[in-house]
Amino acid sequence: MPLLPPDFVTRPRLLEALDAAAGSPVTAVCAPAGFGKTTLLAEWAANRPVAWVSLDAEDNDPHRFWSAILCALEKTVPADSRVHAVAAPEGSSRADFLAELVDALDALPAPVRLVLDDFQEIVAAAPLHDVTTLIRTPPAGLRLTLSARSDPQLQLARLQVQGDLARVGADDLRFTTGETAQLLQATGVRCSEDDVRRLVERTAGWTAAVHWAAVSLRTVADVDAFLTQLDGDDRSMAGFLADEVLARLPEGAPELLRRISVCDAVPAALARELAAREDAGAVLAELERHTFLVARVDDPSGSYRVQPLLRSYLRADLDLRYPGLAGELHATAARWFAGEERIGEALEHAVAGLDREGIVELLRAHAVGCLLAGDDQAVRETLAHLGEDLDPGLAAARALAAIQSGEPAEPSAEPLLARHHALAEGRPPDSSGAAAPSEPGTWAELDRAWSSLYRGAWRDATTRVRDAVDTARRDGQDYLVLHGLAALAVAAGFGDSQDEARAACQEAVELATRHGWPRSPWLAVCRLVLACDHLLRLDPAAAGREARDAATPLGAFIGGAALFDGAAQFRSTVQVKNSAQVKNPPQFGGEDRRDGLETMRHARHELGELPAAPAALVAVLEHHAAVFLGEALHANEVLQWARDHLPHTRELDLMQAWTHLAADRPDDAAAALRSRRAALLPTTPVDAELTGAALALRAGRRTEALRTLEHALGLAAGGDLVRPFALADPAVRHLLVDHSGGFGRLDGFAASVRDRLRRFDPAPVDDRLTEREQVVLQRLPSQRSLDEIAADLTVSVNTVKTHVRAIYVKLGVTNRRDAVLVAREHGLA
Repeated sequence: MPLLPPDFVTRPRLLEALDAAAGSPVTAVCAPAGFGKTTLLAEWAANRPVAWVSLDAEDNDPHRFWSAILCALEKTVPADSRVHAVAAPEGSSRADFLAELVDALDALPAPVRLVLDDFQEIVAAAPLHDVTTLIRTPPAGLRLTLSARSDPQLQLARLQVQGDLARVGADDLRFTTGETAQLLQATGVRCSEDDVRRLVERTAGWTAAVHWAAVSLRTVADVDAFLTQLDGDDRSMAGFLADEVLARLPEGAPELLRRISVCDAVPAALARELAAREDAGAVLAELERHTFLVARVDDPSGSYRVQPLLRSYLRADLDLRYPGLAGELHATAARWFAGEERIGEALEHAVAGLDREGIVELLRAHAVGCLLAGDDQAVRETLAHLGEDLDPGLAAARALAAIQSGEPAEPSAEPLLARHHALAEGRPPDSSGAAAPSEPGTWAELDRAWSSLYRGAWRDATTRVRDAVDTARRDGQDYLVLHGLAALAVAAGFGDSQDEARAACQEAVELATRHGWPRSPWLAVCRLVLACDHLLRLDPAAAGREARDAATPLGAFIGGAALFDGAAQFRSTVQVKNSAQVKNPPQFGGEDRRDGLETMRHARHELGELPAAPAALVAVLEHHAAVFLGEALHANEVLQWARDHLPHTRELDLMQAWTHLAADRPDDAAAALRSRRAALLPTTPVDAELTGAALALRAGRRTEALRTLEHALGLAAGGDLVRPFALADPAVRHLLVDHSGGFGRLDGFAASVRDRLRRFDPAPVDDRLTEREQVVLQRLPSQRSLDEIAADLTVSVNTVKTHVRAIYVKLGVTNRRDAVLVAREHGLA
């Protein structure tokens, strides 16, 4: 029986599998060379009563074969067993011998375990016939284990159908990550978990390769470099592969494997061309069934993959035997993959074969189509391989690849690509702003949709985009799907369909993540729409994250990201200056908000000329923030900018109303609101209604203010537009709190607004008040007098009055009713 090596690692799962298999009459341990069959069986047999026979070519003689088996059995069976009396057969007397042996084995008190190692050495008809006869009707006193490099010719399939066969195969014998780590530790090698995982992947768990790598790693200083370069070129490993693996394959199989080694995964049809033999597919299928050298890939083309370590050896051997042939084989593979419309793989082989003319030809024919379909990685890598000296016919592909990656691109003479480039940089698709020319195709239709967006024709743009995105999905053009989703997000966002905008953005993020397009301008557009959506729903932290993630080196997106980042930094608060009902409001986090306002100013200058709707958004966000902080000069600067860029719009009227309201000119503010011109933004009608409610409250018309506030809630509920309420006059917010439960079907949304306003107050009320002041505040909503409250708290009325005055100062109010409203607004009463 073989001795175990010094760095041997026990594998309990395999020992348990052999113990379980020993219940079957026959166990087949079949795997190619180097899978550790003998070592495993030797460990299993070391502590069990096992008869062991190591076979070689000379054992094809029947007398020698059975003599060896009988000798092994005699060492294991009891001394009084009839097995000792059985003699090896001479000449043609094997039938009688087998009958005598079966009888002797059946008489044993317990079955004997017999291991026949290296059974692949037995090829002669006589011993094969004898063993087949023996296992056809297995003796009750024998448990036979056959170890071989492939299934012996013993009708094992019949045994398996009968349930009399157990198997341990190559997949069972492969080293797992845990077992590999144990082996490395046993050999004194220290590796990280990632290094162990890479070693297992590179060797496919092949036992011999894992052991070889473990021994080699003992003397390696740079483990990472070793694993990166791990191949079959080491002299000891190369010798093993040549002598023990390839030399034992059927004639012609090694040459076939050498020729297909230029491919990672080779379809059977391509293997026929590379090897110039029609039966290549059949040979690979046979190798896949009987060896570990080739594995079937689960794909429609019926591809095969050579074991990685062996492939490295074969690839080096190919260059050694046939210098220059690898280039021809790569060219053949490139043509075949191109014919199958697998352009990425075709380009990889053209590059590997250093075929510049072939590369250029492939790129001219397929690069733009691949980029539009999202198969861009190979195209971009190939363009980089060609360098700066680029064929003029590939300029469009290079420009589109740059845009797709979010990198600056050279201007293109091709009209559609030039307009696309302008869009990617946040510029109008053409200088006139007219509709795009009537070119055919999905890309051109999206181009026309963007032109409609720049004109503010939301419905036309939405219809065009939906149809174009559906077509792009059907045609598998993922880049155009992403492009279209960006346009749909903008159209839906400005067209008052926040749910559709949100859904388009989320799909775009998933698509861009799947393709590895983190810097795509179309993803940046979607992230800016999401930033705006988060801001309007009063989630400034999420808005800031999306805005920062939207930054690309291209044009307007930097300014857009800064705008929303500044608006998010500004944050929302329930305090405001210039209120008719709340005097001298305290200021919390003012410097942070002013920094945010200044960021928005810089972003507006950075953005430059904008279409009407984005310009309105920029102006409204900045102007509202300036008015909120009482920055009159800043607000007037934005208002003047809006007069130049947004004439005859409801947004301009709204900003003028805010300016008048902040200057305590309510009549002028009301006149500005009465214009009722068309709005560019879905939030503008909400802001206008809230401003009207503030004016009504100042005039003492509470019923009108309630009706206007309810109308504002109805306009805001569909898009979940909360931010207008956060920046509304405090009197309007107090009315929202005071009328809780009185908004009918809108009560749920009103409650959500109140909750989010409370959460985003940067200085919660309960942090400003002492514990005793909070106790007093909780009693103010009751109808009890201060004397009665004092009696409840067992303190003097003067003490209660002192607490009440402190509460008024800290909350910025002047009477009990307003203090109660603020308390309710913050969930404290």
